[in-house]
Amino acid sequence: MSLKAAELRKLQPSDTPYRKSDGKGLYLEIYPNGSKLWRFKYRMNGKEKRFSLGAWPEVTLANARKKRDEFRLVVLDGRDPSLERKKRKRLARINASNSFASVAEDFLTVRMVNNGRSERTVKKARWCISHLL
Repeated sequence: MSLKAAELRKLQPSDTPYRKSDGKGLYLEIYPNGSKLWRFKYRMNGKEKRFSLGAWPEVTLANARKKRDEFRLVVLDGRDPSLERKKRKRLARINASNSFASVAEDFLTVRMVNNGRSERTVKKARWCISHLL
């Protein structure tokens, strides 16, 4: 049975966590402290897995359904949404650490400051590359 937005506001915490299903693997998990998390349940290689979609109300019912549909397509394609998310995060971290600004700052601190360059020389070098950052 599909959930309605008005129902979500009325859900109260209980002594133990419980779930309210929206169907097709999407459910809202309500915790005793009052937090409510959207989760997507799927099977990969015969094992049941859960995937967090975010907290309610930051992630609305419509957004949770949209994300569920996207991740169902990923599962139907034979890929694990959890692994896909980890790969994206790792690539973002690598790209951020390999940015020009990051490499330039490493050069200035490691090569210039640690090798005894004067403060004035380091300041000039920072000024020279400041328009590139």
